[in-house]
Amino acid sequence: MTEIKTKRPFQQRVVDGFDRSKIHRYALKSKARRLEGLKKRYATLLLGASLAVGGVGIPMKYVDAHRVASEVTGGVESAVVTVASLTPTAQHEQELTMITERVREEFFRTEIPFGPLIYAEAKKNDLRPELVAAVVKTESEFKPTARSHRNAQGLMQLVPRTGKWMGADNLMNPVENVQAGTRYLKYLTERFDGDETKIIAAYNAGEGNVRKFGGVPPFKETQNYLKKVRKSEADFAQQVDGRISEQLEVADASVRIMR
Repeated sequence: MTEIKTKRPFQQRVVDGFDRSKIHRYALKSKARRLEGLKKRYATLLLGASLAVGGVGIPMKYVDAHRVASEVTGGVESAVVTVASLTPTAQHEQELTMITERVREEFFRTEIPFGPLIYAEAKKNDLRPELVAAVVKTESEFKPTARSHRNAQGLMQLVPRTGKWMGADNLMNPVENVQAGTRYLKYLTERFDGDETKIIAAYNAGEGNVRKFGGVPPFKETQNYLKKVRKSEADFAQQVDGRISEQLEVADASVRIMR
């Protein structure tokens, strides 16, 4: 396994084929450590200026023996230090989750073709948007009129039979196609108990083949497909993580300027 080196502390040890959910948990822990460092440095400051966090209006609280109470108005934060008890770690995790989700949504809205649609349908089906986007990229390179020699159609390259099964009448319609494709991924997620390797393999080779071979079928096409989806998924997630880190750095720099 090859380690991907990066300047971002929480982007280290991202390995090809590594389960992205584990990478996400590692990133959250690293970002929590970053916030711990920030709160110790700035808990006693009176924060009377605006912390611009990418224009998305994310409340962030840096707390030690004091609590920084933040109120967001129009994407801008003003914070006041008050004496209070320690904020539970669970609250930090909740704030980090909110930051992650807002930055992720903004990333999909601005950087991914059909990103708002992909993000919305992924969330509706309890799927990670990075996975859905990776499947779309691998299947069609985000071309809504793509058609294969096997008559797989549209962004997520569904055959008409699967499309109808998942509720799509016109697979060349991007909305119907992504809705049906994410429903199918959701179906496979339930069938394989969330095992993402099997889910991706089944999307390419079929549920029956994955069950027959007890995992990824020994088909070169499917094995290459799995690698491509994993790589795109990791790339998207790394870009999102990079944006999150940038927002934290903006906040950090703003606090330092006010000192």
